[in-house]
Parts: sequence; structure tokens; C-alpha cells
Amino acid sequence: MNHEDPFRAVEEWSGCTISSPLRALLSSLNGATVGDLAHFYAPADLLERNETYETRTYCPGWLTIGDDGGGSAIVVVPDRWPTAVYLVGHGSMSRADFVAVAEDLRGWVASGCEL
Repeated sequence: MNHEDPFRAVEEWSGCTISSPLRALLSSLNGATVGDLAHFYAPADLLERNETYETRTYCPGWLTIGDDGGGSAIVVVPDRWPTAVYLVGHGSMSRADFVAVAEDLRGWVASGCEL
């Protein structure tokens, strides 16, 4: 795997393309917490976090980009932009358990990530 580009490593592992706007947004956030609860993973941590939460197994086609600090993952479709935002419990990462948070990730971040 190419570890010089953390997004490429995630793409190779997941089989999903990560859109350029999503790459740019996650790079600019770089591990920041937005609002009271939304913590976004730094690009260098994306692969490890998605491996740990077994996103590829339980939510194929989705990418975990952060968490709420309370046991829920923040997930998006990585090749769609704008992309909707969902929360799902780390212990039940099934599409049936997704809770819609926002229609547009960029707008959600700009508004302070209200949960």
C-alpha cells in the first residue's frame, strides 16, 4: 500500500474512491473536533479507524470519517459529492441502523456539526 497518500491507502483497502472535495475537507479538518461532539479523523488515521471498526465488512461502500465521542461513527459515501452524513453505532454498523444527520457534509461542518 502507498502510505505517502493516506487517502490512496484507504481507497486500496476499501475498494472505494474518495472524492477530491472530501479529501480536501478532511485534510483541512485534520483531526479537528467541530462543535461539541463531532471529531473528524486526520487523514493519516482514516485507514486504522476504518480497519478497527470493520467498515469495509459491515458498511461496504461507506467510509467512517469521525465519531461523536459517544460510541457512534460518522459515515459518508466517499465517492459522492456533496455527500450526506449519517451516524451509526460502532457496535451495530449496519445500513439499517444509520441515522441521517445532514444532507451535505460541507454545510454540516460549516454550521458547527449539530447532532
